[in-house]
Amino acid sequence: MAAVTEYIKESYIELTQKVTWPTWRELWNSAVLVLIAAIIIAMVIFFMDQVIRFVLEKFYTSLA
Repeated sequence: MAAVTEYIKESYIELTQKVTWPTWRELWNSAVLVLIAAIIIAMVIFFMDQVIRFVLEKFYTSLA
């Protein structure tokens, strides 16, 4: 049990004294960057889906 208590104490010390936390501005900039990247990736996937749908529709209508 002493090992668990020691681990918790060391973890607390590391998180409060050794970790360099980002500022709110850095955090905000990172969040905006992730949001923009997610939107771009979603648009690319949507475009690819529409192209594949169009190609498959043309293919299946040509068989009929």
